[in-house]
Amino acid sequence: MNLLLFLLANTGQPLSFQSLTKHLAVPTVGQTSRYVEFLRDAYLLFAVPKFSASFRKRVVAPAKYFAIDNGLRRVNSPQAQPDLGHRLENAVGLHLRRGTGELHYAGERDLWECDFVTRDAAIQVCLELTPANRARELRGVVEGTRLRGRGRALVLTLNQTDRLRQDGAEIEVMPAWRWMAQTSPDWPDKSGSH
Repeated sequence: MNLLLFLLANTGQPLSFQSLTKHLAVPTVGQTSRYVEFLRDAYLLFAVPKFSASFRKRVVAPAKYFAIDNGLRRVNSPQAQPDLGHRLENAVGLHLRRGTGELHYAGERDLWECDFVTRDAAIQVCLELTPANRARELRGVVEGTRLRGRGRALVLTLNQTDRLRQDGAEIEVMPAWRWMAQTSPDWPDKSGSH
């Protein structure tokens, strides 16, 4: 039960079986792996692997885990704060999971991270794009688009709309709710625009 609560409280964070085993005092990494698989089989969680061109890096990189139901996450998460940013990221992950066969996250430790990378887009999710987080969020989405050599760059927020240019990339900032309403579960959006 502690493992499920920990994963629900830390959705969207890359978590290795080794770190989960250590933090939760599970006897072995193998047990942790089996427990996580049970939680996935019970449709409580889903995993988003890290994107890499290297097979070795894909296999050893920790996955990000998301709740299959944001309400379940909220009720069982011991967070004192409302945690809206993680709930928004979880909602976007759920929407993408319904529609894309290929969903990953990407990043280089301590340098940048892109929340979601699909065949057609790099998507960064943040509650609000501010001067304090702007450079980090934009770098993540720009680097995410470079992994595939092309693609749409999106920053999904609670209610901001904008078009930005960063390092040669055109970045669309839009409310996550609008993007979800415009996109069918099988990406790209219904309007056909990119």
